Amino acid sequence: MTVQEVVILSDEHQLQMELQTAAEALGEQQPRLRFVGDRRALMELVRSKPPGLVLAPFGDAPGEVARLAKELAAFDPPIALAAIFQPYGFPEDVSESSVLIDAMRAGTRDFLRRPISTTELRTLLDNLNATNGRASHPRSITFGRVVTFISNKGGVGKSTLAVNTAVGLARRHPGRVLLIDGSLQMGVAAALLDVQPESTLSDVAAERDRLDVTMIRQMATQTPYGVHLLAAPRDAVEAMEVDDTVLSRIITLARRTFDFVIVDTFPMFDRVVVATLDLSDRAYIVMENVVPTLLGVVKLLDVLERLGFPAERQKLILNRAQRIAGNLSQSDISARLGRTIDHVFPFDKQVIVAANSGEPMATRSIGLGFGGFLRPLRGLIDDIDSLGPRENRELPRIVHAVAIEDHSQKHEIR
Repeated sequence: MTVQEVVILSDEHQLQMELQTAAEALGEQQPRLRFVGDRRALMELVRSKPPGLVLAPFGDAPGEVARLAKELAAFDPPIALAAIFQPYGFPEDVSESSVLIDAMRAGTRDFLRRPISTTELRTLLDNLNATNGRASHPRSITFGRVVTFISNKGGVGKSTLAVNTAVGLARRHPGRVLLIDGSLQMGVAAALLDVQPESTLSDVAAERDRLDVTMIRQMATQTPYGVHLLAAPRDAVEAMEVDDTVLSRIITLARRTFDFVIVDTFPMFDRVVVATLDLSDRAYIVMENVVPTLLGVVKLLDVLERLGFPAERQKLILNRAQRIAGNLSQSDISARLGRTIDHVFPFDKQVIVAANSGEPMATRSIGLGFGGFLRPLRGLIDDIDSLGPRENRELPRIVHAVAIEDHSQKHEIR
């Protein structure tokens, strides 16, 4: 595979001129160059449209290049990084050789010296193309499925469904299911499972430079129900440590060691939720049969369409359905959405009892008289279980064709 696009993490005019001049001299073999000014913009771009190569200069903090290399290596497939350096450009108290060695250990593919020459750029691209060619027929590798639960508002039972689904899957695949409580500021998964996690997502974020599949397993809490849990941060202050970049890395690593990764989310669209959807094989949209929630779901589906998250990766769940005066019927909801409701869960008081006791409904048997909630839960688990692990193929990523206003803010879908 030929490198057709190169993204450069720099807004320095002189460097841009050097690269453009060197690339133009390659003639028909020149790649497209795209420049981004900051790390956040880079990660948004590589998630939506992965380039063949990322170039990043060593800045005031040389270790940042090594960190970036690890993050790009965690993508599926990995994204190559080459670092740009100025000979004798490091501070006197910084060893150039140590910096370059650390960058290589972190996964940096190659280096370019300034001023950029056409010869070195051609050599870099040729070496990368040759490596890609040798890797065009890799050995068969399977990755776990990533399933996300989302909603337009809180209080619709989304977290309860996510927890019970994870527990139900873990009963079939003990030790092979990870539940990530991505409702960062108000996560309740630990309480619903009646566990006291020693580490949370904020603790994992603090180790972002050392994260690997082994560390993910070590930091996840093993519950009595066979499911592993990466709990939400302890409070809103700690939640600020978990951003879209680190959560993307966690999910990418987790699906290499777990058959199923279930993610609960906060009912507000921000970078974290978009990044989670970007890596999801399927998203379950949870709603209730009341008018305000339905109107919110209409907007939510529109947002997903604008983000480029395809309908075939979405499924609708009607939760706590009740046939009482004034409530919408299932046919009313389907007609308004123009979609089929995939799973319907009736209102069941036993679900409240289970939540208060910290003993998930998924641990109970339909034969014990708990059929109201458990029958559709079994259908939902069957639905996800049928996905099975997937081969090493690139998951279609979200195309950010239309931005949701400013992604640096959070937007609640009402």
